[in-house]
Amino acid sequence: MDPELVQYLDERFSRIEQRLDTHDERIEEVKRHSGVLVEDLRYELHLLAEGLATHIDVRHAEDRANVDLRFQETNALVRLSLESTDQLRQRVENLERKSPN
Repeated sequence: MDPELVQYLDERFSRIEQRLDTHDERIEEVKRHSGVLVEDLRYELHLLAEGLATHIDVRHAEDRANVDLRFQETNALVRLSLESTDQLRQRVENLERKSPN
């Protein structure tokens, strides 16, 4: 083979190899950067999940307290109604005993 052609091809392949090496370095840099971004995203997602769990716990406690309060209010109203009904029944019974038939 012609020595000039061999030299030309050697130079050409050397330049191609250098460019490939540069690309390989860039690819590794992008991989490292992507890894850092993924880890940061995982960390932020973990924080978000913790915040959401805390919010849900607080909201659940608030809702539970509200339900308990409503239950107590309803229970008091039912007792009052029953007491009133008992009082009315007693009055009706008293009136029926007193009235001549």
